[in-house]
Amino acid sequence: MREKVWSLLSWRHWGLIRYNSIWQNVALLFYVGLARQTFTAAYLRDVLLFLLFSLTGTAYGYLVNDLADVELDRRACKPNVFHGMSRARATLIVALTFGLVVLCGLSFARRPGFAPLFVVWALAATFYSLPPIRLKERGGVGLAVTILAQQPLPALLALAALGYLDTWGAWVFVAYVTLRGISSDVGHQMRDRARDLAAGATTFAVRRGHAAIARLYGLSLELETILLGAVLVVLMVDLPPVTLGGRSVALAWPLLILYLTLLPFTIGRAWVRLNRGEWVDPYDESPEGPPRDLRHLIHHPFPTVLLPLYLAAWLMIFYWPNVVFVVGLVLMHQLYRPARWAGAWPIRVVLTQWQRFS
Repeated sequence: MREKVWSLLSWRHWGLIRYNSIWQNVALLFYVGLARQTFTAAYLRDVLLFLLFSLTGTAYGYLVNDLADVELDRRACKPNVFHGMSRARATLIVALTFGLVVLCGLSFARRPGFAPLFVVWALAATFYSLPPIRLKERGGVGLAVTILAQQPLPALLALAALGYLDTWGAWVFVAYVTLRGISSDVGHQMRDRARDLAAGATTFAVRRGHAAIARLYGLSLELETILLGAVLVVLMVDLPPVTLGGRSVALAWPLLILYLTLLPFTIGRAWVRLNRGEWVDPYDESPEGPPRDLRHLIHHPFPTVLLPLYLAAWLMIFYWPNVVFVVGLVLMHQLYRPARWAGAWPIRVVLTQWQRFS
């Protein structure tokens, strides 16, 4: 029993954290704190409570999907946390998890927009997998629903929880998060197409074929890159400036300079290669996946690690208890390990070249 509980908590190598859309896009929460200049314990409390709510919500989404797909995953040789467990016990676990989601969200229930957004999210997360509706096997509709439930709806819930839902900068962030969701899920379906076809699952990728899903993936990756630039413009405008040498300087300048440096080497490249039939997949972070390059850097470490860490550092400077965010990011991404840095791009490339010429 202990092993089974641990397998639930550590779902697919701690995927509840690694695949959690809010933890991937936690820069959104830090942006709200800086833009509103809310350097108080109340903001810190709300962010921590919402992260707990998001974690339980992600658990529910993946567990209800595993509950619905036990037999299908067995045929496709896919991992499923409920393999070997009775249907009744698995159903109870899913129901209890949903109860935890509701409990964690109660403190935000009266914030404008939160309750209706939660209802829409709960319906999408539930009936994406469960019969008889089972939206995941309804082609483009299923793909749209999973993207909605995993990315823009959690982002909108976060903004509603923090009382920052009606600003233009927030909606630019939501648009960017939506594009990240499209890229992530389209790439996931592209990678799983062969196994889903063999198992009889009628996903969007299975119905439309590799060429169509590859073109959609390429387009979403390019639009995502462009919208990252729009997010950085929002940061330039909305974040409080700092005074350096007697001059007022925007906080986001270092991020924007790095983005503009990467842009000529990344924009358009994924679309061209995928349209040629080549395999490009910056969202595949598995050990056997493609080698890390500049495309991976602009789609993953930049928005997921560098951007939130930079914003969290400024939050800490303005209000020192926010150090918990910096520590949390360091622990989550294992930035305290030299091996982690040595294996990251571009440090790995520099080390390889050094070893070659030394």
